[in-house]
Amino acid sequence: MDDEKQNQEQSREQSQQQDPQNQKPVPPVPPKKKKKKPAEDPRQRELRELIELKKMQQAAAEHREVAYEFPKEEKIVPKTFKDKWKNYWYHYKTTTWVTVFVVVIAGWMIKDIFFGPKYDLTVTTATQYNFSALNNDLQGYLTRYIPEDYNGDGKKNVSYSEITISLDPDTTMDPQLNAINMQKLMAVFASGEELLFILDQDAYDMLVENSGEGLFVDFTDRYGFLGDDIVQGDKIYIQDTRLGEALYLDRLEGEAFICVREMGGTADPSKESVQRAREASFGFIDSVLEESFPEAFAEQQNN
Repeated sequence: MDDEKQNQEQSREQSQQQDPQNQKPVPPVPPKKKKKKPAEDPRQRELRELIELKKMQQAAAEHREVAYEFPKEEKIVPKTFKDKWKNYWYHYKTTTWVTVFVVVIAGWMIKDIFFGPKYDLTVTTATQYNFSALNNDLQGYLTRYIPEDYNGDGKKNVSYSEITISLDPDTTMDPQLNAINMQKLMAVFASGEELLFILDQDAYDMLVENSGEGLFVDFTDRYGFLGDDIVQGDKIYIQDTRLGEALYLDRLEGEAFICVREMGGTADPSKESVQRAREASFGFIDSVLEESFPEAFAEQQNN
C-alpha cells in the first residue's frame, strides 16, 4: 500500500511538470515595510553629541603622545629693503596715513600757537557782503590803521575774520551755511576776546536782540563832532571813508558801520588782553576817521 501511494504521488508530480497550465500561480511575497524611526528629541540629540565629544576629547588626551604633529611653517623674512618696505606698507598703510595726518595737524597747531604772528587787533566783519572776494589784500590794508605795536612783539599785525550772514528771507545764501555763520558770530561774542566789529543792520539787530541794549560803546562823546551822518550812538558809518572805499561799499550800495563791544560779561576788563584789544580798537578808529576827516579832527584838537 505504501508503495502504491508513493507511485501515485510521483506520477502526479510528473504530470504537473509536463503540463504547466495545471500549475497554480504562486502569490507574490509582499515587501517588508521598513519601520520608521521615531523623531529624536533635539535635547537628547544635543546630549548625545555632547557625550560623544567628551569621549573624543578624553581619548585624544589619553593618546596625546601618538597624535600627529604637523610640520611648522617656515617664517618668511624679507631680506631686501624693497621687500621690507612692501611688507611694512601692506600691514601698516592705514596706521601710517593716520600718523602722518595727526603729526601734520599737530605741527600746524604748534607753529600757529608758538611761532605764528601775534596780532595787535582782530577786525571781524559780520555782513551780507563777502569783502575778501573784492579786496585780496584786505588784511594788509587794515594793518595800516594800527598806530602802534600794542602787544610789544615789535610788529604791527591785524587779524581779519569775515562772517557772512543774512536775515533776508529772499537771500540766495545757502541756509545751512548761513545758520553755521550765525552760530560762529555768537561764539565770537561768547569768547569776549574780540571787540571791534564791522556790521550791517541785520547782524547788529541779531546781536542786540540776543544780548540786549548797551552791548556796544556809545561814540557820541568821543566822535560826536563828526556829525550824525557819521556817528549815530554806538555806530560809526564808514561808507564815506577811505576804509569804506577799500570795502567797495559804494559799489555794493550798502551800509556798514563800526561797533566796539562794551566791557563786561565775557569781555572781562580785568584781563590784560581785553584791555589791550579795547585800546587797539580805538586807535584803529582814530586812524580811520582822521584819514577821511582830517580837518574836523584838527579843529577838534584845537578846541
